[in-house]
Amino acid sequence: MTKASKLECQTCNSRLLGVLCDLEKNAVEECDQHKTTNEYKKGQVIFYEGNQAYGLYCIFSGRVKLYQTGVDGRQQILRIAGPGDLLGYRALFSDESYHATAETLEASVICCVDKNAFFPVLAKNPKLALNIIKKLAKELREAEELATSIAQRSVRERMAELLMMLKETYGKPSKKGIVIDLHLSREELAEMIGITQETAIRLLSEFKKDGLIEVHEREITILNPKALLETARIEA
Repeated sequence: MTKASKLECQTCNSRLLGVLCDLEKNAVEECDQHKTTNEYKKGQVIFYEGNQAYGLYCIFSGRVKLYQTGVDGRQQILRIAGPGDLLGYRALFSDESYHATAETLEASVICCVDKNAFFPVLAKNPKLALNIIKKLAKELREAEELATSIAQRSVRERMAELLMMLKETYGKPSKKGIVIDLHLSREELAEMIGITQETAIRLLSEFKKDGLIEVHEREITILNPKALLETARIEA
């Protein structure tokens, strides 16, 4: 991690992508005065599971994975965050330690607003509080859906569902199909749906053989979204 040139919240396009988009000018300026900006290399940890929360992290650029580590040492990726997303706010608001570790998937620039400055801003901006409540509710629904998927769906269905989700979020059209613009390792794909790395490799090979996807190193292209959707048993 290295200190970066300070970014102005007022002119930050990434802020407009997330829940901070509705902040009034004076609130933005207040956050700006109590903010630090840092550059992270790929694979660097922003904060660790179990540490105390002291500020609100905002992603300016790059992508971050949030994961928990089980008693057996295996990781479970909870979500992937990108520009405009907030990190660590659940622990901040509940006055608890971080429930997950945040690690960069690629080179990233991330700002941190001191909690002592952010709480007064939150108290004076009910629309911001409502946006955060909506985000928490959405993440709770996604966590419940993941738990249900892991408990009730086959590993093949879960992998197909994951690829469809990544396509919807990070997909970019190409000549052959839709490229997932997020280069995850086989281990990271496995950690997102609670399977082993070996199983993830086998499933991707099966999908490739069936003509559903094309794989080049970490780049995955969806060739047949309809068939992949049917494999995932998701209603279109």
